[in-house]
Amino acid sequence: MVVWFIAAMSVLVMGTVYESRTDVRLAQVHLGRAKAIAAGDGATRLHLAALIERRRGQGNNPGGMPLAADYRQGDTAVRVSVVPAGILVDVFAGPAEAIAGVLADGAGLAAADAQKLADNVVKWRAALPGGGRFARRMEVQEDLLRIPGFDRALLDAIRDDIRAIPGGRTAPVGSRDVDLQSLLASETLLRVDALVDYNGRQWLRRHWVSLQGGGAGSVLPWQVLRTEPPRVVGMTYPKAGT
Repeated sequence: MVVWFIAAMSVLVMGTVYESRTDVRLAQVHLGRAKAIAAGDGATRLHLAALIERRRGQGNNPGGMPLAADYRQGDTAVRVSVVPAGILVDVFAGPAEAIAGVLADGAGLAAADAQKLADNVVKWRAALPGGGRFARRMEVQEDLLRIPGFDRALLDAIRDDIRAIPGGRTAPVGSRDVDLQSLLASETLLRVDALVDYNGRQWLRRHWVSLQGGGAGSVLPWQVLRTEPPRVVGMTYPKAGT
């Protein structure tokens, strides 16, 4: 009986330790998300303020536009980068050729497969009430998962090359062979990425921002159209000697 009692207590202790470790990991994840939100949002606001100040000081002169910058929010390092929406493919309104191009280049699909899937996207959005342009327009990138042929791996492969936000400049859509400084000097729709280093992980906090003025009741010269939940996109490692 003593042996059985010891065995039962061992199992109980092991279960308690496992549960405690799981709780600790979950707490770390929640803390990381909170850090990514706080530090990422703060650095994003600082960068947008610097960008708007530069644009006001230089007019449409593209020189020196801050495409990216490093910030520190307390003890957290944040790298903020800006992408003009004009170089991203709007898969929810763009032509099938542009969608097929991003599927072939970003996801590595064969040309025929990319064109077939792009045609599926166009047909699916056209079947929405209003032709996919109005109230029932596809709204987030994950809406692509509702289309036959799309899966999570394919979406992740093209996520950084597409957009789900309408508006902004329409040319040169889907082309990265452009002068980003010049485009940033006049573009009003931006994707702002804040890469937050915390506890060995890199968290991405992404905002879609319009520079056409704040919303109702806001005094800020920009308007956040959509904010994506933070997600882990990589790992960080300490430098040698630290």
